[in-house]
Amino acid sequence: MSAWRKAGLTYNSYLAVAARTVRAALKKELQNTAVLNRSVTEAKVIDYASKGSAAEAVPLKK
Repeated sequence: MSAWRKAGLTYNSYLAVAARTVRAALKKELQNTAVLNRSVTEAKVIDYASKGSAAEAVPLKK
């Protein structure tokens, strides 16, 4: 069994942690806003009510 699975992570969360670690380890001159903005992820959830009507999208984290 792989180490990330033993730690209780999904593969996507393992990759997110690895990417964050690599970005944090970059030299200061390479840590520009374009590189650091790649780690920002936005997701929204829509709850569907009966008969196909949908509620307003709500961000997962604020």
